[in-house]
Amino acid sequence: MAMSRTLSLGLLFALLCAAATSCISPPDFSDTPRIKFENLDIVRLPNPPGFQTEYSDTIRIYFEDGNGDLGLSTTDTMPPYDRTVDPVTKEVNENYYNYFVQTQIKNPSTGDWEDYVATGLPAGVYNSRYPRLAPESDKEAPLKGTLKFNTSVTVGPVFPPGSEIRYRVSIKDRALNRSNEIFTSSHVIER
Repeated sequence: MAMSRTLSLGLLFALLCAAATSCISPPDFSDTPRIKFENLDIVRLPNPPGFQTEYSDTIRIYFEDGNGDLGLSTTDTMPPYDRTVDPVTKEVNENYYNYFVQTQIKNPSTGDWEDYVATGLPAGVYNSRYPRLAPESDKEAPLKGTLKFNTSVTVGPVFPPGSEIRYRVSIKDRALNRSNEIFTSSHVIER
């Protein structure tokens, strides 16, 4: 009798849980990704004597996407995701990347933020790819979460002590929809 009652209560509980979860509708996100700045973690790395100080910066962004088509696999190398290089500008096809990072330096004279572009290197030197975030499937589904991106900053002629830097970030989905742009918090480079 007690076993029958326990099974009945367990079955009732399972049915109630199933009914409750079936009433939850999926979030209604846009098919164009949206991002929000979460955090910028800055770690000063130990350096041997005679070497320049280096920082490891980790950018964390929250993302939402309505159909979950975020990320590129290692096999996503055919157009439009190919790594074609423009013969004139030497820039890589923008669609090869899906994570866009632009370092900015605060001009101490004007207080304006200016894009840093490395001398002799093409624009977008910090751009990157992040892997597919949902399992391979033909089924579209909303997706949300946090992306982390690590980069390093070396104290020297480009980023002298006292420089204040931040990052401008956006992402792109496989349908080539580009998200909004966000700015991270800033930090001052110390010797």
